[in-house]
Amino acid sequence: MKKLSQKRTIALIILCVSVAFFIMGFMYPLLHTGIAIGSLTLESETIYLQTSFRYFFKSGEVFIGLLLLFFTIIFPIIKYIFLFTTLSGIQLPRHQAISTILEIINKWAMLDVFVVAVIMLNLKFDSDVIISEMGRGTNLFAISILLLMTSSFIAGKYLKQKLEEPSLS
Repeated sequence: MKKLSQKRTIALIILCVSVAFFIMGFMYPLLHTGIAIGSLTLESETIYLQTSFRYFFKSGEVFIGLLLLFFTIIFPIIKYIFLFTTLSGIQLPRHQAISTILEIINKWAMLDVFVVAVIMLNLKFDSDVIISEMGRGTNLFAISILLLMTSSFIAGKYLKQKLEEPSLS
């Protein structure tokens, strides 16, 4: 019983740390980009996570913008809420159905990594004129994703062990 409680506590702590990194990922820039000649910077722009998908909408790439919005903002928030309720012992209506849907969507969660990679490839090519540097937000967001995956894994083990444990009633 104690080991089961420890798994739950560890999953909750990792989940809380993940939320903190997720929020910081929004506060810090993903990318600094601009145009420079030598050491003279002519134009500079800072790209944040919450504004990155807006660039796709502005350029008419609505489908890619929606994918990025869903997989980098909406889906992680839904998953955080679901994991918190699950680890807190709260049963949602159709809890098992939600869990199954989240597992199916989770298999596609790396799609956001692909989209971010495409953005970086578009901005990060070898040039003396165009400059781009990854910002702290990229690392913070990546850490939050890894911690969310870890917490989800531990929570899954916790729930499996909890279901297998004989009831004391």
